[in-house]
Amino acid sequence: MPTDLTNPAPRRSSRRIYLPTILFALVAIAWSGFWWYASTRLEAEWNRFVSKQAELGRQIKCGEQTIAGYPFRLEMHCGQATVESLRGGRPFSAALAEVNAVAQVYQPNKVLLQAKGPVTLVDKSDAGATLTADWKSAEASMSIWTSGPQNAAVVIKGLSGNVKRGDQAVNLVEEGNVEIHIRLAEGTNAAPGAYDLAADVDAKAVAPLDDFLGSPSPMKATFRGLITKIDLRPMPMPERLRDWAAAGGALSISQAQVERGPSIVKATGTIGLETSGFPSGELTVALAGVPELAQTLKQSGRVPDMVATTLTVGLPVLGKPSNIDGKAAVEVPLTIADGKVRAGAFLPGLKLPRLFLPE
Repeated sequence: MPTDLTNPAPRRSSRRIYLPTILFALVAIAWSGFWWYASTRLEAEWNRFVSKQAELGRQIKCGEQTIAGYPFRLEMHCGQATVESLRGGRPFSAALAEVNAVAQVYQPNKVLLQAKGPVTLVDKSDAGATLTADWKSAEASMSIWTSGPQNAAVVIKGLSGNVKRGDQAVNLVEEGNVEIHIRLAEGTNAAPGAYDLAADVDAKAVAPLDDFLGSPSPMKATFRGLITKIDLRPMPMPERLRDWAAAGGALSISQAQVERGPSIVKATGTIGLETSGFPSGELTVALAGVPELAQTLKQSGRVPDMVATTLTVGLPVLGKPSNIDGKAAVEVPLTIADGKVRAGAFLPGLKLPRLFLPE
């Protein structure tokens, strides 16, 4: 009987069918192993972060904690999040409804955080107060490498908040929006510990300011600057400020501006810290809408008439004519040294608080 030369064909056909399936299965198994490894690393890093915060006096807990997102994302859910801490030596706690952290499995160093309110902050000292805040959306993103944070951003929309002491509740902000960006400085400003800073804040109402000035008005604030020689590793704030002062760090302000009604305040200059713990530096402050502000203060009854009059008469003597966005303004140089702010050589300085105690 002649040999059938076509018999091998089905075997080649079978290989063409099964080989891709086997390869796909191997890739799927390898990817699953990689995702599992990345998820366990995420959990380990989170536990390490929590342990480090505990060493710094902050106890962080999640009522519900899960890790998901397979196959392409890493998602960490922390529900009923709480923080127990000391704030300036005073017992302090915070409770947040939910926090979610998301990262692509192939870019675990870039993390997106989403928070759901409300958040409640409680000062547990004898003169304690409770701060409650909520928002329409709150997101943060950050990029972290072995050398430290590279950049971070925070965006909050529709922020509202109030503070309660005893039976008395006071509104703080209504329909506020906050956007903050921090990134490693580039170009001529590039250096270890140097970061570009940008912030934009606006609100329909800021109740404490409105109450002081006697009338409600929208507020808008803008900040642009550069901070140098800052260490962003986790550490107590007094220690961070002490190290910053010792390193000779500085905050260069290219624009710090607040607009409210017809009045605008704008500042530029450089601020640092003395090793004694007091701020130091030089600022140029321009104020537009001085007559309107003086009249508002006078009508509010919050300050003596003499203070309102001094604004109108005294500022032009101390400073020089200028303008902000086309509005007439008065520009005044300020010197910050020895724990005081001075607007002139012959005027008493405004005392400033010490931000840390020297070792």
